[in-house]
Amino acid sequence: MMQSAFSHPLLSRQRAKSQSRARGFSLTELLVVMVILMILLVAAAPVFMKSSQRARQSAREMVKGHLQRARSHAIATGVATAVIVPDYSAGNDLGGKMLGIAEVNWVATPNASGGAYQISKMLQRWESLPGSMLVLSQASTRHPRTTIMEQSLRSPMTMAGKAITGAVIVFSPTGQIISPADGAMEIVLGQGNVRAGQVTATEKSGNRISYDLLQINRLTGRTRQIDPP
Repeated sequence: MMQSAFSHPLLSRQRAKSQSRARGFSLTELLVVMVILMILLVAAAPVFMKSSQRARQSAREMVKGHLQRARSHAIATGVATAVIVPDYSAGNDLGGKMLGIAEVNWVATPNASGGAYQISKMLQRWESLPGSMLVLSQASTRHPRTTIMEQSLRSPMTMAGKAITGAVIVFSPTGQIISPADGAMEIVLGQGNVRAGQVTATEKSGNRISYDLLQINRLTGRTRQIDPP
């Protein structure tokens, strides 16, 4: 029995439908996928927010812990002890990102009015602030007051095999902060990044840059979180 040379109309429609499906998705299918993606994004938003909040809290606690350990060491040993934050010029992964504790010696230099502090002994491994958290600058946050990162006092050091400088907060054997000697004792913490020696804050709340502000008591080394101006 010979096969007909003509296709059945029903078979032709099925083949056309199959070819149409092979060419791409229908508008209905695309809409369904977009709705599913929106639902997933809405569901994930609280998770991202909680992660950011945990990072900020961890960064605050890390700064507080370093200050208290440095103060306790200075009192116990009778040796000036500092908390150190590398300058942004140290590089993308180091500047404003790492915290260290070290014994320091004051070094008088003929060309510097206040002298400088030289690290004599690192007391622990450098620790990194969590996530994308950094010690931010006054300029990057438009904070109205000078922060630790704008203080002129710096200490030279070697980190990851390279010579860098860093901001220092020095405790005397009495437990008081002796350097910086004056000016605001504030640390600004927030999400950011460092590129070519410049820091940029990356988290906003509305039209304002979002950051945490810690004020340090010169007598006790304790911090308190206050609302940014």
